Amino acid sequence: MNLDVYRSCSFKEKREVLNVFWRASAEGSERVSRAAVQYGYPAIICLVAILVESVLLTFVSVVHSSALAWVAGAGDVFMVWAIWWAVARYRALRALLGAGADVVVPTAASD
Repeated sequence: MNLDVYRSCSFKEKREVLNVFWRASAEGSERVSRAAVQYGYPAIICLVAILVESVLLTFVSVVHSSALAWVAGAGDVFMVWAIWWAVARYRALRALLGAGADVVVPTAASD
């Protein structure tokens, strides 16, 4: 996974990267947009990992008839929405950059 542009950003630029990635109305320079694309793939992976964990906790809550199972379920719904939004923004940014030649997305064959 190539994160060279993202890692070379200053703290201020990284804040811009977050804005460009998570907000559809935000715009940034080409450098910030490339860093946002590089940030997107690991962000999606982390969100999926959190969702898996959350689903397991919801399942345990339902099995034990916990009164807070509905809160866990609502959290799962929010996580699904967050993943959908992250994937949508990632695709939009990649399309904006023309799928960027320096953006490498790992595949099973390349590992």
